Amino acid sequence: MDWLFEYRNCPNCGCNDFTVLFDSNMKQDDFQDGVESVYMLPGDEYGRHVKCRNCQLVYVNPIEKETKINEDYSKRKSVDVSIIRESRLRASKAQVELIKRYKTDANLLDIGCGEGFFLFNASKAGYSTKGVELSRDAALYARREFGLEVEATAFEGLQFPENCFDVVTLWQVLEHVPRPLMILKEVHRTLKPGGLLAASTPDIKGVPAKILRKRWWNIRRLHINQFTPGTLSSILRNAGFKNIAFTSYRESISLLMLFIPILKHLKVYKPLEVLFYPSSIMGKIMNRIVLTYPARLDNCTVVGFK
Repeated sequence: MDWLFEYRNCPNCGCNDFTVLFDSNMKQDDFQDGVESVYMLPGDEYGRHVKCRNCQLVYVNPIEKETKINEDYSKRKSVDVSIIRESRLRASKAQVELIKRYKTDANLLDIGCGEGFFLFNASKAGYSTKGVELSRDAALYARREFGLEVEATAFEGLQFPENCFDVVTLWQVLEHVPRPLMILKEVHRTLKPGGLLAASTPDIKGVPAKILRKRWWNIRRLHINQFTPGTLSSILRNAGFKNIAFTSYRESISLLMLFIPILKHLKVYKPLEVLFYPSSIMGKIMNRIVLTYPARLDNCTVVGFK
């Protein structure tokens, strides 16, 4: 099965000295599946998690080959969009307010923009926006639904001009990519002097992660890098960013978006699925009930400058 995988040095410091935290629970057949969803937490699968002895970053090693990862993401369908839409639009308003503390009326690039919820609110707030998203289906939704300019490709292959953007955002992206340092260095190159980077990832030292350990919802096949505030700031420094600061925003989740993953985890969702369609009476009610909480409860959010 080795042909499916590639081993890597620490994606932050480059060292090849680690301790194994826990082994993978995946079987060969599991790797044939594509990416069903990045939102609704399908399955309970995860790779072998190791911790770098030098910089303390937790990462999956080995990983599936980068070409396979990108291909799977490019084929991902936006199956959850009607469930997540209202929650993501509400949360992304708070993300835009965060950006406005530092930069307004700016030229903004969102990497891994998904269906375009953040970009939609950023464009309404006066930003000149552009998005990059591997999923062709999600990029099409962003263009069709919101009229956004979104490239359906990998960011690192686009080669934007140097000093091109005032703001670049990576919301829940760095945990998915095989080479996060390379992407951050490319972001640094494309930012104008004094330009702003905002990034967020799950926090493996957050309260839910400490309580749930391997059962934490962000221990999953799709997440191949697990950051803490310390390791996230470290990788930004290694990419050339300065004046790095931790921040937060108000995250949002509807009762429907919260409830469906629980039913899936308990293996009882399929027989009840029709009751929870977003277009059903129950689905509409549960989608209107929205819970808000500080993103720092479960995530690291940082800003840094070129």
